[in-house]
Amino acid sequence: MLVDPIDIADPALDAATRDAAANEAARAGRVTNMKRTLLRSLPAFTLFNDVLPLKASLRDAIGNRAVSVFSHAISEDAGCLLCSTYFRKALIEDGVSLQDFTPTAEEEDLIALAAVIASPGRTVDATLQRRLSARYPQKTLLELVAYGAAMLATNVLNTTLDVPLDVDLERFRAEPAVA
Repeated sequence: MLVDPIDIADPALDAATRDAAANEAARAGRVTNMKRTLLRSLPAFTLFNDVLPLKASLRDAIGNRAVSVFSHAISEDAGCLLCSTYFRKALIEDGVSLQDFTPTAEEEDLIALAAVIASPGRTVDATLQRRLSARYPQKTLLELVAYGAAMLATNVLNTTLDVPLDVDLERFRAEPAVA
């Protein structure tokens, strides 16, 4: 692990970091390993936390399940164990059986868009562009791509720093593929 998560109970933490940790615990009910790692730098913590209103706006526009499917697809395509496991957990807790998962037409388009976002240098082909434009207003399209880019950055952060899985995610790890 390149950067260790901090101990949020450490009495030597400065007041601003303690406050940020307390606010995160109040907001989310806990402070994840990713957030405990980010708390080593309040500007980094703030940068990654600032995506939350965008994610909330997307949830209002396309629904929680669609946001989780989109996030999971980006995380799988990016190869981030932490993020893909986090969104596996979210989908399973929403009642989605990933073994029998059949995406809706909307989810298929979101998965296709996620593949483009997770592959820098690719662009959205004309067919997908037409389907997305027919389904979503411009604001939602912008928010999908902006959130997707932030999700990809989150994947890069967690993978590069080798942020460990939180204990509550261990049971949601994907089974290794049988060769």
